[in-house]
Amino acid sequence: MDYDHARHAGNAGDVLKQAALIALLEAMVRDPATLTYVETHAGAGVYPLGSAGEWGDGVLRVWNARSGLLGRYAEIVRGFSAPGATRPGSVPGSPLVARALLREGDPMVLHEIDPGSASVLRRTLPRADVRERDGQSGVAELGQTRAFVLIDPPYTRKQEWTDAARAMARIAGTPAALWYPVKALTRPRALLQELAKLGVHGVAVELHWTPLRLKRDRLNGAGLVLVGVPPEAIAAICAALPDLGAALQTHGEWAAIEIGF
Repeated sequence: MDYDHARHAGNAGDVLKQAALIALLEAMVRDPATLTYVETHAGAGVYPLGSAGEWGDGVLRVWNARSGLLGRYAEIVRGFSAPGATRPGSVPGSPLVARALLREGDPMVLHEIDPGSASVLRRTLPRADVRERDGQSGVAELGQTRAFVLIDPPYTRKQEWTDAARAMARIAGTPAALWYPVKALTRPRALLQELAKLGVHGVAVELHWTPLRLKRDRLNGAGLVLVGVPPEAIAAICAALPDLGAALQTHGEWAAIEIGF
């Protein structure tokens, strides 16, 4: 697989995904029952940053946020850099953001197929169950466990869009979020159609920080398919979109959309 988590760490897509993850887990841990956090493509967990990178258009833009959902996200991210730092020295991946929200007794099942990343992840989160395998097939083993699943493949191959939809269909009844990139609308809309065809119904929330009429080599935006999650979490994510859009926009405008399917 040619996707490198570290090269993209802290980009705008991560900011949207991880801020939304905070809203989702904040809502789910209000239930006193144990919650198992499951991720399909966990990466190494934490990423040191160089002097420049995609993080400059992502986490750096929200570094000083102090209020609302964006402020809670920025506070977690600032915890991975030296006190008083004016820019991030390293950024957490989704598993470390999730760990900050989960309770002591909430287990983590993290799939990472790359041996090197899996080894780092085991050291970063020694109490997590790190499984060196394809996460999209592994989610089918959840059984009756109360869980939340984050499906976030790299989308380096077209087939991964279909595989992601099938993975979500295999865990029907389990609260889940499926992250996807937006460079054009063709594949994202085909993803929603495929999910509906498979009997999966939920809400998709998208943020476009670069107008789609301006094609770029990098992301124009990203989205999350939310299925079976608390309604208050969706409301919190949508309420944060103006702050996220204003912070991440690249050409003086941004757009957000909520799609029920």
